[in-house]
Amino acid sequence: MSSILQEFDISWIQEYLPASLDIKQTILLGSVGLAVFSSYNFIWFYIRPIFSPMRSLKGPPGGSWLFGHLPQTRDVPAVGDWHRDQLRKHGHVFVYKGLLNQDRLCTTDPKALQHVLNNSFVYQKPHEARYSLSRLVGEGLLFVEGDVHKRQRRIMNPAFGMLHIREMTEIFVAKSNELRDALKKHSSSSHETGEWTDTEMLSHLSCTTLDIIGLAGFDYRFNALDNLVRKDQGENELSLAFSQILNSMSHFPFLGFLKMWFPIFRLITFDTRARAERSSKKTMETIGRKLVEERKQVLKEEMGKGQASKAKDLLTLLIRANLAASGGGGAYGDKSLSDEEVMNQIPTFLMAGHETTSTATTWALFSLASHPDVQTKLREELLAFPSDTPTMDELNGLEYLDRVVKETLRYHAVVSGTIRVAEEDDVIPLEQPFTDKHGTVRHEIIMKKGDGIFIPIRVVDTLQEVWGDDGEKYNPDRWLDPPKRSTSVPSVWANQLSFIAGPRSCIGFRFALVEMKALLFALVRSFEFKLAVDADDVVGKVGIVTRPALRSRPQEGHQLPLLIRPV
Repeated sequence: MSSILQEFDISWIQEYLPASLDIKQTILLGSVGLAVFSSYNFIWFYIRPIFSPMRSLKGPPGGSWLFGHLPQTRDVPAVGDWHRDQLRKHGHVFVYKGLLNQDRLCTTDPKALQHVLNNSFVYQKPHEARYSLSRLVGEGLLFVEGDVHKRQRRIMNPAFGMLHIREMTEIFVAKSNELRDALKKHSSSSHETGEWTDTEMLSHLSCTTLDIIGLAGFDYRFNALDNLVRKDQGENELSLAFSQILNSMSHFPFLGFLKMWFPIFRLITFDTRARAERSSKKTMETIGRKLVEERKQVLKEEMGKGQASKAKDLLTLLIRANLAASGGGGAYGDKSLSDEEVMNQIPTFLMAGHETTSTATTWALFSLASHPDVQTKLREELLAFPSDTPTMDELNGLEYLDRVVKETLRYHAVVSGTIRVAEEDDVIPLEQPFTDKHGTVRHEIIMKKGDGIFIPIRVVDTLQEVWGDDGEKYNPDRWLDPPKRSTSVPSVWANQLSFIAGPRSCIGFRFALVEMKALLFALVRSFEFKLAVDADDVVGKVGIVTRPALRSRPQEGHQLPLLIRPV
């Protein structure tokens, strides 16, 4: 059993123990003992599968009592390969083991997925996942569930409408051109010689999208790209706080595992990770509160003078809607967010609007570098456009750019999957029946309260039964005549699951699409891109999002080295 602890960082506890005690035996026995004593769920975790109707479903054997089949899902050449392999073996409905031996349903049946995603009051994020999410982004829109989510979503929807995205496009384009200029300077020597310049694109795009969400989200200047170009390590306070929280989530200490599954352990607040989280969240809350108060004051003054605010950022739009709903006063009701709720959206904007778009654009450049013919065709379309400052409507009017973005998000779904847990007993309908392991044909799936379901986004988005024989290949021209079968996929955009579907679909998907198009417009118009390593050396590493890394240099973390040359 002590070998399990090798998976976790437990060195933090040594300073609190007498030197004579064996750290691994002490922490293992003490932790398990406290878990059993403090939580009846510990025993129930291992008993409930015996009584679950999922016992009758087909699925892979084995799985460890602690990690289930999760190690196998990650030990594959490409994201989604393990789930795809199980689908071929067991059919479109199967069950496997998740953490702590829990049964986890997996299906690609479109009617079943539609049912789960549309019934967000019944199927919610797992409580342990919500706890981890709260440590990262607070209790914003990504965290809340049920009526609270419904109210917040309804209030926030107008801020993400096309009218406001059209106004924000100016920010997207300006920052994209700033990245273009920085890369031109970086590769200036190759412009005359025709040589290629080795460039790590993920970091450049990550800094650019952080700058964009800072300005478009809450009119805050991170200057991340400028700092990267100048090799200036002096991150500003908010950027540093957010980076520290992200870094704390990048490793998984044993105590963090216990805190996630057994709430009693959350009383332990002296470990290094907890201290770092508290410090970073305090900084983010202080700055967030200041931003909210400043925006409120300015808007109240403008309202008092009868002036219309020219601010375009999402935070100002939310506060303006709040003040309008409360008549300019401080009373908050069903049609407005409290100051605390508004403040909680700031880290949510950072997380959802920063990592996802930078990663998706990075994968787009990888695919363009891997398919020179696609890259050339896209560049011809972009160079034919007479300006380097397109509007939102002009970006959306570039047909091949639109097809490249659709194909990139389908083929490289940056969120490869998501989990939901039934909050009550339910019956999931199916489009196609399946045969269980006893030979019985079933037309529905029985779910008990607490049962989990994994929605394999990337698998569904590349499923050959939906997308044809080339579903697992990158081909933007498929969007000239999308397969009719794809209309069955639950979706808010382009018949794909990349932005989920239903009440919890991505509220900012229009924002992300226009931002991604602006970035690709500026970059592909100005540079040629070529892989700096073999394509097989680039792998997707699943975390909050699926970012590229090098198989040959895993210790270097997430990256995508490309060779670039000015056009």
